[in-house]
Amino acid sequence: MVSRFVDEREITDAGELSPVEREQLRAAGRLYDGEDLDAEARLSDDDQDESGFRGFCWLWRVVDGDEPRFDAWLYQVDSGTIFRAGTTEVVAEVIQFGLECDDQDVRRELGPAMVAAGILPKSDSSYPEFADLLRAQEQ
Repeated sequence: MVSRFVDEREITDAGELSPVEREQLRAAGRLYDGEDLDAEARLSDDDQDESGFRGFCWLWRVVDGDEPRFDAWLYQVDSGTIFRAGTTEVVAEVIQFGLECDDQDVRRELGPAMVAAGILPKSDSSYPEFADLLRAQEQ
């Protein structure tokens, strides 16, 4: 099997998050702008609050078959933080739409999954590499 992004959820209310998801959102926000805000503050409906993710926040599960692999937070249109499933361990980030990941095995797993989900734009410099990996996985 190959990893896939599934179960996309738009996140608009902290009340819908598990304790781990709340901590993941807090950690993602810190990585994004350096502010240590809880889930309620990060999802505030204050239109003037530039630190808020409300309206621009999605959570995906990344699975290999039935096995949960990662929790992928995508926010502010072109950014994201990817955690090992069910933990606050950061394994990768999305910066200006591109995947940033030091672990080459995780990178080779996530990149093709991002292409398959339509998350990685064709204009990204790593798109051809990940599209080729996806084609090879599907054979």
